[in-house]
Amino acid sequence: MMKPSVSVESPATNTPRKGRGFSKDELATIKWSVKQAREAGLIVDIRRRTKHKENIATLKVIKEDYVKVLAEKEKELLKARKDGAKARKEALKRKQIEDKELSEREIEIEEERKRVQEEIAKKEAAELEAESEAEELTEDEIAELDSLEEEVAPEETPEEALEKVEEDLAAALGITDEEKPEEEAAPEGTKRAVKRVRKKPTTTTKGAADKADKKE
Repeated sequence: MMKPSVSVESPATNTPRKGRGFSKDELATIKWSVKQAREAGLIVDIRRRTKHKENIATLKVIKEDYVKVLAEKEKELLKARKDGAKARKEALKRKQIEDKELSEREIEIEEERKRVQEEIAKKEAAELEAESEAEELTEDEIAELDSLEEEVAPEETPEEALEKVEEDLAAALGITDEEKPEEEAAPEGTKRAVKRVRKKPTTTTKGAADKADKKE
């Protein structure tokens, strides 16, 4: 708090002495109110009504200095406000850039996810198509199957199969068609029985030659 010296005159001797503070009339001369003087740190003597040139000159100097101090403070405050506004603006700009980068990154991630899903779907479709193509026969395979079916003989009837068995059996036993016994006609609806015929020994066999030697 500023405590400048205040000079007043003694009422009894009219000699100068140190006073308590500035009077209202002295403050009014420099166009200051009591509130302004107290805000500047001055002491105001409300009871004193006199004015002194020395006190008024001191108040003028104090006021000039105080105005300069206020101007400096105002400049500092304005600068602080500007710096704060600039810092907030830069922070907002950085946040916008970060949000934009984050949004772009999210978009890239979403696009990458969609691309991967599309690739998976295409791969699955290709696999299904390959499986369906593998299951379907080509024209060459169909032609080959047709040729194989043509080469396969038609199925034999039971009578033909039985007749073939008899022929194979007769050939194995060496029975000719003349030596085959006559077979009775089987009634309709019944199966024909196969009669086994033993092969007659011929004179060319070794056993027949031995018997001939013994008889002689």
